[in-house]
Amino acid sequence: MHNGNTTATLRSVWNECSCKRDLVSEMDALPNVETRIVFRNTLVVLATIAGAYIVVRSLHILILFLIAVLIASAVRPAVRQLQAWRIPGSAAVLIVYGGILLLLGLLAVLVFPPVFTQLADYLTNEDRLEARVLYVNRWVEMRLGELRGNPVELVQDDALREGVQSLIAEFENVTPAILNNLGSTLGEAVLVFVLGLYWLTSRDKMADFLETVLSLRSRFKANQIFQDIENAVGSYVRGVVFVAVFVGLANLILLLLFRVPNAGTYAFIIGISTMLPVVGGFIGGGGASLLAALTSPAYGLFVFISFVVVQQAETHYLTPRVMGRSMKIDPLLVIIGILAGFALYGVVGGIIAVPILGTITILLRYLVIEPQREQVAHKVEGGAVILNTGDTAPDDSETPTPGGILIGR
Repeated sequence: MHNGNTTATLRSVWNECSCKRDLVSEMDALPNVETRIVFRNTLVVLATIAGAYIVVRSLHILILFLIAVLIASAVRPAVRQLQAWRIPGSAAVLIVYGGILLLLGLLAVLVFPPVFTQLADYLTNEDRLEARVLYVNRWVEMRLGELRGNPVELVQDDALREGVQSLIAEFENVTPAILNNLGSTLGEAVLVFVLGLYWLTSRDKMADFLETVLSLRSRFKANQIFQDIENAVGSYVRGVVFVAVFVGLANLILLLLFRVPNAGTYAFIIGISTMLPVVGGFIGGGGASLLAALTSPAYGLFVFISFVVVQQAETHYLTPRVMGRSMKIDPLLVIIGILAGFALYGVVGGIIAVPILGTITILLRYLVIEPQREQVAHKVEGGAVILNTGDTAPDDSETPTPGGILIGR
């Protein structure tokens, strides 16, 4: 008995010592675990900072790539139609992009020379420009005075002369920068063209690669997200182009009826500026009206009237419905997105803001909203309706679904 008690005591002491050794070992290991956690978190923070830095530094390139994707998504139906006519994919892409470049070149040749000629004439002859501006100001004052029955003075002549001189001096200062930026702008246009070509030719390969690395369920969902984003973005871009063409043609018809010289030039300025929603039309309409007024105040008035008439239909009916329906988002969100994009990245930001907003909306719908709806949705099992209350059922509950209430069978 004595030996048995001794053995039990020794075993107890041994176990206690073993527990202490294990505790000491765990305590010794804690600093190593904490060190690994701190090291891992540090790496995550550094990687996040590095990624953000890379994104910021390459933001311009990313925006050019996004513009290329937007254009490619818009012309993809045309490419697929050509492929349906048994035209090879690369040839179809080149035909579509070649047609776009040819159309833009023809428009540039027909539209820009009259504007450049008129501006160059005024800028090289400062006195003539001052005389035209003073004449327009007096003409407007006379017409307003006739309407009111009292003399009207809008701007004093000296103030107008100083404004014209300041404008010419400012234009002379920025002209070298404009010419330098012209080369980079053309280079960026070529880059967008090349990126669009590569996107259209490699898009299907990218989709096939995703199918090889994702599970069957994830593959279907990813493909659906990809298709919805591409269709929405392409539809939006086509809607923007449709609105711009409509506005340009409508103004062209009205200006031809008013017999305004260079009607195509003014209509093109108004139409192309409409591609920047909300504020673009006002900028283009005001600029076109001023250019026409330098030739004749009556022509400027006709251009302004034409712009206002077409702008009413475009702003209140065409733009909210075409753009809002293409992205399937509320017109109010469209306007908010445009203003935010314009504030962050200027004209380009205002143009690409709505596609970005639409893409975010689609991602939220598939990845957040729909899974949440499925989680809280009511179910029918075995002829019973189970209402999801959102509460977690206890472990010993006989409720068929956690958080549900059985209301009938």
